[in-house]
Amino acid sequence: MLRFMPAFEVDGREASWVRTGQLRNRPLFVFAHGAGAPMTSPFMEQVADGLVERDVCVVRFQFPYMEQIVQTGARRGPDPARRLLATWRAVLDVASKMRGRGAIVIGGKSMGGRYASMLAAEGGAPEARACVYFGYPLHPPGRPEKLRADHLARVPVPQLFVQGTKDKLCEPKLLKRALASIPAARVVSVKGADHSLSVSRKDPMKGSDAWLDEAALFIREHA
Repeated sequence: MLRFMPAFEVDGREASWVRTGQLRNRPLFVFAHGAGAPMTSPFMEQVADGLVERDVCVVRFQFPYMEQIVQTGARRGPDPARRLLATWRAVLDVASKMRGRGAIVIGGKSMGGRYASMLAAEGGAPEARACVYFGYPLHPPGRPEKLRADHLARVPVPQLFVQGTKDKLCEPKLLKRALASIPAARVVSVKGADHSLSVSRKDPMKGSDAWLDEAALFIREHA
């Protein structure tokens, strides 16, 4: 079941969100999109549907810049970091009211997951019991020296990284090194997969059942 919810505002800019699946007696996963595709992209839809099939309720949301892209068709870059974090905080306020007293797990695709981790690291997501990242962008393409990992040790909850072994934004050995001192961090390696966890252009979600099983189990364990 897909339910589009009333939009919320961040800095006077509109952001929409959608819930997939029944909430009663299920853990809630709040799931952010990546930098270049909306919450309704095929990847986001298929991951949300896959998690719902595995007894997880999923909330997806749009960052304000992506909301404008969807509404106008005009391309633009992501919002400033401050607004991305504020959007995360705002959607957690909304989701927490909907959820009631139950636990929440947060995460996202690429940039969306990175900002979930940043919010958690700075103490801005006390509702979160765990974080799940699908294709964490550890470094820019071809720039492995510019790691985005210093804050990960400050994330106060367990973390799951679902990563393709051919991800150009996350060299496996660098991720292993970055997480070596974080005992509550786990990696699910998707052999031969790229940044979108795809191993086949003709069938982008080929083999996804295995890593969706892992992600859903992790979410249920911690929520």
